[in-house]
Amino acid sequence: MSDFLAKLHIYKSMGDYEAAAKFFNHYSEVDEEMLKVRQIVLLNKLPRRLELQPNLFLDSTTSNIVYKDYPDTFEGLIRSHVERFPDSF
Repeated sequence: MSDFLAKLHIYKSMGDYEAAAKFFNHYSEVDEEMLKVRQIVLLNKLPRRLELQPNLFLDSTTSNIVYKDYPDTFEGLIRSHVERFPDSF
């Protein structure tokens, strides 16, 4: 990848549009094999991972730390954020 980007940068620095376009277009062509690969990737695509953070709270009555986990849903994500930053809403 670094060789590819270096060559492309050299063409750009020299202002050689024709050679750069030919070089780039050669590697960006989509043929039947790549369309099949794309279809396989799309069929096996996993849902986007949620970056969900649990919270720790201090129980004022017992001075214990309470761990609170949230469900892996958008509602859990929002609830975690709201409970972590109560003053920002």
